[in-house]
Amino acid sequence: MTLEQWANLGEFLGGIAVVASLIYLAIQIRQNTATVRSATLAQNTDIWRGLLLEIARPEFSQAYLKGTAGAPDLSPEDLRQFFLMCRILFVAFENQYYQYSHDTLDRDIYLGYERSIKNQLLSAPGFRIYWRLSRQEFSPAFMQRVDGLIAEMSEPDLTGLRSAWQAEASRFAQSD
Repeated sequence: MTLEQWANLGEFLGGIAVVASLIYLAIQIRQNTATVRSATLAQNTDIWRGLLLEIARPEFSQAYLKGTAGAPDLSPEDLRQFFLMCRILFVAFENQYYQYSHDTLDRDIYLGYERSIKNQLLSAPGFRIYWRLSRQEFSPAFMQRVDGLIAEMSEPDLTGLRSAWQAEASRFAQSD
């Protein structure tokens, strides 16, 4: 074999090695992306679990319920508690929006969170009041997204969830 043939063979084998390396790298990137997304989902689940457990504590429930309803007679302590709860909830939601926008949170998972936020928070007068008073504390992209969600909604129905609950509870009670 001539020196030129050896050089050509070396070049050919080098090309195969580069292709194999690129394939391996692509596999590793795909696995890393799946791991990051899985960890992001687990982190979001932990965040929401912790937040909801805190809100459910008896010492916070009055502030949460009165604040959610937009009650004008909130005590200074209840108002402070409700505003802090809102801040935590909206920061968590902004975090999810950021993760979704940067492809680290799955689209379907994010949209599920967004529907929950829309139905359980943005539909309540107190959360809308908080948003009007505090929206400038968030990123412009998140402000635009939340404003868009609110614009899609009709005016809040304070009795809607309770009425739906009572109707479903009655239905189950009748089937027993």
